[in-house]
Order: sequence, then C-alpha cells, then structure tokens
Amino acid sequence: MIDHDLRQILNDELHGRPGLPVNAPARITHLAFTLDTADPDPLIVIRKLCDGMGVRPPLEGVPHYAADLAGGRFKYERHGEFYRISITLEGNDTTTEALAALPLGWVDELPGRRLVGIHTHILSKDAPTPDDAMLKTYFGHEELAASSVSQDGATVWTDFRIADDGYTHILIQDHGIPPMRLGRATRRIHELETYRMMALLAFPLARGLQHELQTAEQRLTDTINAMTAPKMVDDDAKLLAELTAIARDVEALSNRTSYRFAAARAYAALVDKRIRELNENRVQNFQRIGVFLDRRFSPAMTTCQAVSDRILSLAQRTERASNLLRTRVDIALEAQNQELLRSMNKRAQQQIMLQETVEGLSVAAISYYLVGLLSKFIDGAGTYLPWLNPKMAEWISVPLVLLAVFIGLRRLRSRLKRHKDYDGVG
Repeated sequence: MIDHDLRQILNDELHGRPGLPVNAPARITHLAFTLDTADPDPLIVIRKLCDGMGVRPPLEGVPHYAADLAGGRFKYERHGEFYRISITLEGNDTTTEALAALPLGWVDELPGRRLVGIHTHILSKDAPTPDDAMLKTYFGHEELAASSVSQDGATVWTDFRIADDGYTHILIQDHGIPPMRLGRATRRIHELETYRMMALLAFPLARGLQHELQTAEQRLTDTINAMTAPKMVDDDAKLLAELTAIARDVEALSNRTSYRFAAARAYAALVDKRIRELNENRVQNFQRIGVFLDRRFSPAMTTCQAVSDRILSLAQRTERASNLLRTRVDIALEAQNQELLRSMNKRAQQQIMLQETVEGLSVAAISYYLVGLLSKFIDGAGTYLPWLNPKMAEWISVPLVLLAVFIGLRRLRSRLKRHKDYDGVG
C-alpha cells in the first residue's frame, strides 16, 4: 500500500491544538495579535524567550507550541491572520498576573498589533463565592454578564470591557470539575472573546461604507431613470459609459471588502459554536454571556451582513441595467439594419432598372456598329454582283441585326445568371 502524501498531516490536524489542564486556583493571561504581511515571524521572539528561560524552543514554522514554566505553562498558537499566546500560573497569589512569569519587557517585542488582552483569575472550589461587593471591587462596576458553564462545573463573570490596565478581566470559580474540563472551559471563553474581536474588525468597515454605497445606489437609480426618458443621439452611449463606471466602482468595492466580511461570518459562526459548547445556565440576576453577546454582538454582525448583501445587490442591479440597456441598443441597431437593408434593396432595384436601360442602349449601339460594318461589306459585294441592290440589302439587314444582337445579349445574360446561381449553391 502507498500512503497519500498528506495522510499524516491531515491526521495530525485533528490533534494540532490540544487542550491543557488547569488546576485551580490559577491566573491566566491570554493575548492575541493581528499580523500584517510585513511583520516578522513571532516564533523568532518565542525562541528568544525559550533560550532565556532554558526550555526547548519550537521548531521552524510550527503552528502551535507549549512549554512548562515554573508553576505553570506557556502556549503559542498561530492562525490565519493572527496568533495567540497564553501564560498560566497556578497558585493562590492574586497580587500579580501571569505575565510576571515572563522576562520583563518580553511581551513588548512580540510582532503585530494587540487585539485581545485578557487577565483571567480562577478561584478554587474552597474559595468563598464572590458576592456583589467583591465583584464590584474586582471589576469596578456592576454591569456584568455571568453564566454557570460545563454543566454547572464552573461559574464565569466578565464585563467584556477593556480596563484601565489595557486588559479585559474574567473571573472563574471552579466547582470541582477535573483540570482538563476546567482547561477546556477556560479555553472556550478565551476563544469566544478572541473570535468576537476578530469578527468585529468588519464592523467599522461596514459603517464606513454606508455613504459610499448610498452614493453608488443613487447613481444607479438616476441612470435607470434616464433610460426611460426620450433619448437623443448619444444618450445610449453615455448611459452605457455611466453603467460601466458604476460596475467598475462596485467591483472595486467588493474586492476591497469581500475577504473581511467573509472572515467576519466565519468568526461569528465560531462565536456561536463556543457559546453553545459552554452549556450555560443562569447565575442569580446576571445576564447570561450568550444573551449579553446576542444583544450587542449579533446586531453588529447583522449590519456587516446587510452591507455585504447591499454590495451584492448593487452589483446584480447594475448588471441587469447594463443588460437592459444593451438589449435596447441591440434593438435600435437591428432597426437601423432593417432600414439599411430596405435602402439597399431599393438601390438594387434602381440598379436593375438602370441596367435594363443600359442593355437597351447597348443593343442599339452594337447594332449601329454592326450595320455600319455590314453596309461596307454589301457595298463591296455590289461591285462584283450587279444584281445586288445595296440600299435594299442594307435596309433589310437593319432589323435582322437588331434581332440578332438582342437575342445574343439575352442568351449571354442568361448564361451568366446560371453560372452565378451555380457558384452560389456550390
């Protein structure tokens, strides 16, 4: 048997980003950075970190990497247009964040632009359940969303806000679930926030396109209305040029936005999937995380979808208007061609009449020259034939010559016509 070249790669993709266990209490810092084509590979900075901390560095071009730190773990994951880093420290120390386990200033060397920054505190099952006063002290306000997740195995509180320290804060209390389940639940919450932010990258673009789309739609409406007005000689050409310009602008708009809107739809689908995987239940009087996102995140995605649909609809309407105008132009050209054919037919008839007139004159001219030649022959013959009357012979020869020339020309034209018809059929 010969294995497919991609068999091992495709099989390993299923195990490419394994979950890591989390033992409560713990602190986790989660970061996500977007990358441009000019940004360097983040693995360069991660290898520098590994060399400084004496741990095994990642291989060249790996999409994910994990390493054990003193009291915790470090994890790197590369995605299509962003990468994420998670630092986990286990223990009861709540005075420092997980970033304290890394060399000072190392995070500032990471390439790209930070889009997501989360500090997560995980409380053990033995810790007191946070009350309203503790939550207000931790988050600084009372507008929170909370859910009981993983079949009531943990409780999550968050506000989806960026605090003064530049990080979003999440508080989780473990209710005794195994470390792997707690790790998966924490990972889903971090992915939920990451994919939410990546999806929302399309929202400012959608809002900024409103005026541009409105202008293009008004141009198209004015052009379609002009198609129904009485037309001048060059109106169709001007309208077709305007429709071509609109189609060009819409196509450029679509090329500029199609990837971002398609990515937003994909990320939004991942957000919905992660919410379903949390298996949420209500916590006291707090809004559930899924409900909170549905009321605030879903309208933004609906706006992006509406703008994407408007671009597609505008392109289709422009194409239909162009086809309609081309049809009208084709009909006008067909009418002009019909008029031209009628004019050519009339001219052909006139040419036939003129040709018949010329043929009559030709008979007279040819007969005149033949009679002249024949008269000289008769005069010469009268010298040797005394009984021949030259004048009488010339008078008799005139109608005979006319008749012979007429019959000869008719036969010649008939032969030429038969030859032409034969060539046309062949």
